[in-house]
Amino acid sequence: MPLVQIFRSSTRWFLVVPALLLILSNISVASTGSGDVRTTTYVGIFAGSALTENRLIDVDGFANWGNPGWVSYYEDSGFISGALIGNKFDINDVPLRIEIDISPGNISAETNQLDPFGLDETAKSDYEWIITARAGIEKTIGRVTIFATGGIAGSRLVNSVTDIDFGPTIPMHVDNDDSFQDKLVEHGWVLGAGVETAIADAWLLRLEASYIDFGRRTYFVNLSGNNSCGRGNPRRPCPYKVENKLGSVRLMFIHRFGQ
Repeated sequence: MPLVQIFRSSTRWFLVVPALLLILSNISVASTGSGDVRTTTYVGIFAGSALTENRLIDVDGFANWGNPGWVSYYEDSGFISGALIGNKFDINDVPLRIEIDISPGNISAETNQLDPFGLDETAKSDYEWIITARAGIEKTIGRVTIFATGGIAGSRLVNSVTDIDFGPTIPMHVDNDDSFQDKLVEHGWVLGAGVETAIADAWLLRLEASYIDFGRRTYFVNLSGNNSCGRGNPRRPCPYKVENKLGSVRLMFIHRFGQ
């Protein structure tokens, strides 16, 4: 997808919300006076492990014939890395932060258990990149700062189902009528928490965990309606519901400006 199309689909959330948070931090600086405000801008890099949790619900029992509501789970873990920018500030002596981070992603998971007997249908979810915009609160205890954040998340997400047909007189091929591939910029919510400590005048070391939920989308197979959607159901396109979630643990090195 061209970069322009990506930003068209995500601008509403990923530009408006961070902009409002930045305006809020600037209002706090302007309203309390230069001598009363602690504000720090920082950047960082991170690396860690991510676990993708996906499930596909066969609503009518089409792939696993006669078993409506059959759920196929597919999970996998992988390396994750990226960059972060943020700002810390005070509102009425409450220490707050805003952050935006981005990761190339390239995390995927798949399963061939849609039809646990034929094993000829594969569901796959691929996270090509991930971005979050979060606001949070913190508390410092000695040399350690603990914090919690929440906000919005987005990902270039590819959900697909591939059905392979074959037989004694039929060469192996992809049945496009019972397959789909959806490439989209998906939106969701994110929660996170972590601890950080200074390791030098301008440097912090952070350990953070986060959880992202991209919600549920409905897709259809049997597009021509040439088969019934499970035992006793009419001939029509058959729905699959796909859920996508992602958790991660990340180690960060953060540089604070003006320290």
